[in-house]
Amino acid sequence: MDKKNKIADLLRNNSFMSWLRKEQKADNAHWEKWKKESAENEQLISDISLMEKGIPLKKQSTDKARTKASWNKLVNQLDQPNSVKTAKIQPRRNWLKIAASLAILTVASFGVYNFLNQAELIEYQTKLGEYKTITLPDGTEITLAGNSHLSFFDNFVDTNERKITLEGEAYFNVAKQTFGKQFIVATKDIEVQVVGTAFNVNTHRATSIVSLTEGKVNLTKEGYQNQALIAGQTAQFNSATNQFDLLADQTDYWSSWRFQKWSLGDAMPMKEIIQRIEETFGLTIHLENESILKKSASGDIAIDNQAVLFESLSYLLNVDFELNGSELIIKNIE
Repeated sequence: MDKKNKIADLLRNNSFMSWLRKEQKADNAHWEKWKKESAENEQLISDISLMEKGIPLKKQSTDKARTKASWNKLVNQLDQPNSVKTAKIQPRRNWLKIAASLAILTVASFGVYNFLNQAELIEYQTKLGEYKTITLPDGTEITLAGNSHLSFFDNFVDTNERKITLEGEAYFNVAKQTFGKQFIVATKDIEVQVVGTAFNVNTHRATSIVSLTEGKVNLTKEGYQNQALIAGQTAQFNSATNQFDLLADQTDYWSSWRFQKWSLGDAMPMKEIIQRIEETFGLTIHLENESILKKSASGDIAIDNQAVLFESLSYLLNVDFELNGSELIIKNIE
């Protein structure tokens, strides 16, 4: 069975859709097991999740030539004697039929089950430690951090809502949008709405972090109060208080990675440094002693070379780094 048929079958499967929507009656055990069976299953879930959010997977454009031909055919029919006579008797009804037909065509093209005719998805993926610069069709420049995934559709410039989906981390320098156009960065939990600005988005954490360097953005989370950000502000959604928290003096830190460095400020906690290492290099970190978490570091540190980074941190933190495959052991220096 090909992918299109599989998606169609899953869309019709009430048990699967209940699980996807996290409903109480869902058969969680069955579908969680099915999800882990293959990468293909995980991709199917990802595709259908996007469709549930109203994000298309295939082409969603109308065949303009075919539409024009159909319209001309209708007009020609109305120009015929019989059609003209009918039009004179019931002009409103004929034009209402035409309008209704066009409306039905338009509405039908946006249905979930018409995913076969939607726009093509364009995707970019970076490996651990890799950086990639992407220029979108509207002139927006995006620097994609390592271990990150970004996607948008090939009809990006033709839509009023230009939506980018991000998993991982990226720095956006958004081109000024034309009137009526809205630029949106969608993450797993929030949306960033912008007109023309520069900002960083990190989705590696439990909740996404947005740090604004220029302009203004509006952060939205369905069902909760929006949060406006101005240049120099950083925010993260707090699930405990159900609102966005503003994180003081962190803009330089969150945007510095694109210059191949971390700007740690005056005293960056060891816990944050550890998490940053895990996100950037995909390493699992083990601490010899929990007292290491009480340490902090300051200043700018180059991150383009892993060995140099660990040597610099070793000097600043007075610790030793022992790399063993994908595991990094951190020990106090005696």
